[in-house]
Formats: sequence, C-alpha cells, structure tokens
Amino acid sequence: MKKGFSIIELVIAVSLASFVLVGVAVIASQMARSQVDGIRSGTVTGWSLVSYTAMAKEIEDANVLAYPINNGDNADSIVICKNWSRIQGGKLDATGNVSVVQYCVDTSAAGNFLLRRYANVGPGVACPSPPAAPVGCIASPTGTWTETGVVGFRLEKLSGFANVFWRDNGIGGVRLRYVIGQQAATANQPVVKFTPFDFGIAMQKQFNGTLD
Repeated sequence: MKKGFSIIELVIAVSLASFVLVGVAVIASQMARSQVDGIRSGTVTGWSLVSYTAMAKEIEDANVLAYPINNGDNADSIVICKNWSRIQGGKLDATGNVSVVQYCVDTSAAGNFLLRRYANVGPGVACPSPPAAPVGCIASPTGTWTETGVVGFRLEKLSGFANVFWRDNGIGGVRLRYVIGQQAATANQPVVKFTPFDFGIAMQKQFNGTLD
C-alpha cells in the first residue's frame, strides 16, 4: 500500500513554493524597475546634455556678459547680449537684431530644478547696463521678455558651490557648475546616479574693455 503526502507536508511544500515564487517576483520587479529607471535616466541625461551644449555654444558666441557683473560674482542667472558692444556703445551690426538672453535656475520644485531660457530680441533692443538685474525665473515673464523653453531638468547645484553661474574674468567669460541627476541617496534611489559638470566658457566679447 502506497503512502501519500500528509496534509502538513503539502502545506509546507506549498508555503515554500509560495516563498520562492514571491522572491522571484520581487527580484523580477526590481530588475524591471532598475531597467526602466536606467532608460529614463539615460534619456533625461542625453536630452539635457544636448540642451546644455546648445546653451554653452550660445554663451560662447555672445559679445557681452551683462550679469553677473563683477569678477568672482556668482548667481543662478546669467544675462548675455549678442550683436552689442559697450565699447562702441551700440550694435556691432547696425542693421541686425540685438539678442538679450537669460538662463536661470528655477528652484521652485525641490528635487527637480529646471533651467529656463528667456530672450528679448529685436532691432530696438539694447543690452542692459549694469546693474543688469535678470528677469524672474518664472514661466510667465513680464514686458518684452519671452520664455523660449525649459533647457534642462533634474538639475542640481554642484556640491560645495552655492550657485550655477560664475563670472571669471581670467578666462574672459563664465564658469558653469552643476549636476544632472541626484547627488544624495534616497529611498527610491539608494544608488546615486549623477553626472557633474564644472567647466568654463570663454566668450567672443570685447573683454579688455572695462565696460564689458
């Protein structure tokens, strides 16, 4: 006469199998979430890098660094002017438009700082004279300024530095210090993932002139 499994043995077997299945499901879920987070992080980083590269190029092509004003000054905003010279006291190209552009860090959303771009462009636009106070870093600026879009998101200030933009007369331009990603571990992201940036941009400006 064959002896079958007892109820207790079946209960133990089913319980063990359930633990194994739950463990497999948890591991699979974590792997899937990690893959999705990796794809999302890569997409954000790649998109931001393209935007930041375009911003750096625009700063490089500017003629006047209107804000920050003094060497060593730092701020979460930068104002640049194209087709303008304070040495000449007006436009470099008399028939062209003057572009006054501001990049600024919107810190209103904790954990997801935005980098916004504003522009004031036209034949009658003048480069602001010091002190060149920037427009507020908001979605709806007043006056002739218009927001042209969010340049980047998931931005953080580089650890150890209070602001993103720094005027550096030594290189004839500005320094940018920021991070894409998160520098501190969180419950949702125990492993930190970020890309730091700390670089200078020399501008095409009449830098030896004290007015610029």
